[in-house]
Amino acid sequence: MPTVLLTGANRGIGFGFSKVYMDAGWRVLAAERDPDGADDRL
Repeated sequence: MPTVLLTGANRGIGFGFSKVYMDAGWRVLAAERDPDGADDRL
């Protein structure tokens, strides 16, 4: 299984890339500066 590390993954482009990679079957390691402001839609 391929793996990708994304920064800024709680919203915007980073969040969008997270969804794309997850839907394609990748393992996603997502990081953000503000965990309290993270989007829970993943």
